[in-house]
Amino acid sequence: MGKHRLSVAYNWDPRLIEEVVKNKYPVKDFFASAQHTTVGGGRPSSILPETTEKIMKQHIKKMHDAGIEFMYASNAPCMGGQEFVRETHEKMLKEFEWIQGIGVDGVILAIPYLMELVKEQFPKLKIRVSTVAKVNTVNKAKYFEALGATSITPDVMINRNFKVLEKMAKGTSCDLDLVVTDGCLYECPFRLYHYSLTGHASQTYSNRDAYIDYPILRCNIEKFTHPAEAMKCRWIRPEDLKHYEAIGIHNFKIGGRRLTADIILRSVKAYTEQKYDGNLTDIIEGFSFEYGGVKEDPNKKMGMANATEKKANMVIDNTKLDGFIDFFKKQDCAANCADCNYCDEWAKKAITIDQEGVEIFLNSVHAFHDDLITSREFGLGKAVEGAGRKTKKGGMDWDPLARKNFDEIIGRSPPATRGMARMVIGSLAEKTAKKRGATKVENDDVSIAFLTGVPGPFQKGLKGDLKELGMKCEV
Repeated sequence: MGKHRLSVAYNWDPRLIEEVVKNKYPVKDFFASAQHTTVGGGRPSSILPETTEKIMKQHIKKMHDAGIEFMYASNAPCMGGQEFVRETHEKMLKEFEWIQGIGVDGVILAIPYLMELVKEQFPKLKIRVSTVAKVNTVNKAKYFEALGATSITPDVMINRNFKVLEKMAKGTSCDLDLVVTDGCLYECPFRLYHYSLTGHASQTYSNRDAYIDYPILRCNIEKFTHPAEAMKCRWIRPEDLKHYEAIGIHNFKIGGRRLTADIILRSVKAYTEQKYDGNLTDIIEGFSFEYGGVKEDPNKKMGMANATEKKANMVIDNTKLDGFIDFFKKQDCAANCADCNYCDEWAKKAITIDQEGVEIFLNSVHAFHDDLITSREFGLGKAVEGAGRKTKKGGMDWDPLARKNFDEIIGRSPPATRGMARMVIGSLAEKTAKKRGATKVENDDVSIAFLTGVPGPFQKGLKGDLKELGMKCEV
């Protein structure tokens, strides 16, 4: 086992420090930020844990006592030009003074101008280039090194480009910290837009309540419609760290500062031991967006859509992936991905999903997506409940009582999610009827649809409604 070191997401739960120290995990630094900042970061404020200056100082001291550094994430890709407005610029300078004053060792940045500013005015702070800056060539790495960077987190999209990574590791004096837990789509067309959204959604002067995670909706549609896309994502298995150490890279980053300590520690353990005999989606990001977080998504529709991901039950069996990485040492994915079915073949070997659960999940996601692209989410366009992607009746009739009870329960659901619920549950009721060979949707089909299609947090109230209407309350 090589002498690899880990940079780990921090959620302001001190148990992370305690467990790392107790288990002697090779963590060199933690990274995090306050919930809202002047510069902004790579996660929206709405899903980040709250903290205070007192807590931050205490935790950073605890890290230092254990020989672990702390990096402050100020990695928004855009400030909307506010960095050049005197009032905001002054606030930004005070923020960097404060960051330095509470004992932070370095800052993670994506905006080149801020790197030069920090190097000039706050030379005690180390500068790490964020993956948000999309450093994907040796030449670009050299430019950032000249701007003052001491370490670089390369663009995750080159995680399997060994030729470029090896040249980058040897061609600069900067340490490279590879993100190993990234589950974003390969060459994701939504990625730049996503980081722009999250950056503005964490800035003190922006309308943070306006944030809706459209890129996640699109990401989920792609991955759960075409499971091979999950194989193309640029995650790195714990077992494969040795291949990167062989080309001179020994630092690896574990993301997830929106996640609970238990989930983060599960990843830390796996990458420390360089072994994980389980579902890879349990230790990487890009899956399970609603559950596992320290906070729920404030957008109720988004929360409802993502909560049904559990039903899809996507499993990437890590024990079946030995040898998967070898192909990428010689393959040019950027040029040949469209002509290659390598990831498709491995998906057939390693990925299993619950097809019925996938349909429920995708119906939920599509319903919210349709509301966004038709502008109904904003009260514009055709303001018709349940309009858009219509429930596919498939020629089926509904028993009058079943239809009456269905409409009654839908009418009791929150207005924001009513259209989505009508489409998803209605489709599921018809599918349930078809499975038992019926040509008409009956009361029990409606009950089962609600009980299997409504996310866990809403089940208690749902069962009360079903009981009141004399309907089946258990599957």
